[in-house]
Order: sequence, then C-alpha cells, then structure tokens
Amino acid sequence: MKILIADKLDSSAKLALEDIGHEVQENYDVTSEGLEQHIQGVEVLVVRSTRVTDDALRAADRLSLIVRAGAGVDNIDVVAASDLGIYVCNVPGRNAAAVAELTFALLLAIDRHVVEGASDLRKGTWNKKEYSIADGLMGKTIGIIGLGGIGLSVAERAKAFGLRVIGQRKSGRSPETEQRIRQIGIRLTDTVEELVANSDIISVHVPFNEKTMSLVDEELLRSFKDKAILLNTSRGEIIDEPALIQAMNERGIRAGLDVFCDEPASGESTIISTLASHPSVVGSHHIGASTMQASKAIASGVVDAIAGFESGNPLNCVNEAPSGEGTSQVRVRHLDRVGVLASVLSTLRAADLNVQ
Repeated sequence: MKILIADKLDSSAKLALEDIGHEVQENYDVTSEGLEQHIQGVEVLVVRSTRVTDDALRAADRLSLIVRAGAGVDNIDVVAASDLGIYVCNVPGRNAAAVAELTFALLLAIDRHVVEGASDLRKGTWNKKEYSIADGLMGKTIGIIGLGGIGLSVAERAKAFGLRVIGQRKSGRSPETEQRIRQIGIRLTDTVEELVANSDIISVHVPFNEKTMSLVDEELLRSFKDKAILLNTSRGEIIDEPALIQAMNERGIRAGLDVFCDEPASGESTIISTLASHPSVVGSHHIGASTMQASKAIASGVVDAIAGFESGNPLNCVNEAPSGEGTSQVRVRHLDRVGVLASVLSTLRAADLNVQ
C-alpha cells in the first residue's frame, strides 16, 4: 500500500513498513490546508497534528485508512471519513507515561516555583528566602477528571507522591479499568462538582469533543477550592480560558497547562494568549507525548494499526463501520506479508524496551 506520513514520526515505523513492501512517503511540509494536494494515490494517511478536513478527504481517490498517531482524533473529520467509507484508527495508551510525567513536571514546577527560580538564577539573583516557600504535595488530594490510560498513569504516580486520589464514578468502564482503579486505591465521587470541591489539585485527561468542550467553565470553577491547582495536558478547548483567568485573578487558582486554545498550527511560531502569559500559569508547548520513549511506542502502535487493517481487523477504530461507498472499502491484501510483519513487530517492540 502507498502510505503518507504527514507528521513527524519515529523512523522505526517507516523502516518496519518498508521492510514488508509498503511504499512509505514522509512529507512533514504538508500543511492542513495543503493536504488535499498530496493525498492522490495514497491508501493510508498517518497524522499527528495535521488537520484532515472534509475537503482533503474528498480530494482523495484511494484512501482507505487514516491513523492518528496518538489518542485524540479531534483533528480529523471522522463523520466525513465514515461517509466516504474510510476507517479512522488511533493509537491510545502508548504515550500515557510521557503525558503523566509532564503532568507532574508542571505540578512540581508550580509548587516549588521552579520556573521563576531558574529565571532568577540565570540573571545572577540568589533569593533563597522567596523560593523556600512551598506547600508540598504529600497528603493533599488530587482529583483526576478522566480515568483512561493517561489518567490512571497519573493516579499511579500520584500515589508515589503520597497524594490521595479521587475520580468520578462512570458506567460502562471495562472490568480491567475497574480493577486498576481498585488496585490504585482511587476513591470515586458521583459528580465532577464533588470531585473538584474535594481536591487540592485537579488534573484533566479527557478527549476533546462536544461533551467536553469548556468542561472547566465558570460554573465548575466555582466549585474549586481557593488556591487550587489546575493541570491540563489534554486539549485547550476543554477549559473556558476567560473563566480560568478570572478565577486566577480573584481566587488565587494556579494552573499548569500544556495546551491552549488557538495554538499555532506550525511547530515554530508565535502565540498570542492572555492565559499562556498569565503569571499564575506554568506552561509548556503541547509536548505531553514528546519523549523518545513515547515516540517509539507510538510508532509501534501505528504499525500495529496498519497491520490490523491489512489483515482485515482494524485496531482501535473510532468509526468501526464506515458506511460510505465512496473512496474505498477495507482492502484485505498482501496476506503473504503478515508472517514477515509479525517478525518485524516483534523486533520493534523489543527495541522499545517494553514502553507502554
């Protein structure tokens, strides 16, 4: 199959796919607006942040599968893909450890004033008296909104810091997830309002969709404790930014944010954000999944997704039964390469050092 990788991905994915005979093109200069100019003849499209619009999908003539190299698929028009008979798969869980690590980096930076202290040291200013003031984490309560793979990874690390962990009770969770919640020792609340009202720290780990847009709004922020810490490493649009700014100004709430509304489309640009520049915010550049370990694990997941599709069993599809008859249906082909693929995947996973 002809595969286009439109965003930076660990080189192990391209090598593994080429080893079994796929034609793989890496084009990191493709923009969201220009994707439709590069998609002709492509059967599989792999993206991370590049937006895949209805126009781009309709410009495709052979596209059968889109793989989002990560968990969220809000940058892909899944409805349009379904209408055209194009499968959309994601790669969940592979970056959970990386995002959880950044979550705690932001939290510790807030509590111990790491950013301000490092800035003063670079300027030659020694101010131990000011930077010796910190609350500490042990014994506090962290409320985790979203107990998926990333949220549970945060919970496990929170326990190691001596934090009490609470989450929200939800129906429909898998038995494996319920078991993991019990093993970690997460106390469950009935509502998100109850969760935030009992938390010193609130960490958000939910996908972005219509239900979660502005989930943390003015009304929910009223239930926050004064001087609470809000952490968000999911999507910027989950937070009502003006409402958060007001809460920070009036109630001493602090925030550690990896994501913002209206982020620049390119990796190197400027950002105009009142929230990002607020003195009560410690921010990073949407880099939650950007570790070498996570990159290799995600690359392995991309290969798994394409292999599953090729063998007629697409993995982690968010539109399990595309209805369209337009560009394509599942193409079960190249089955003679499946044995070779299994060997390549085994080697790739070994190189990943068992990163999950």
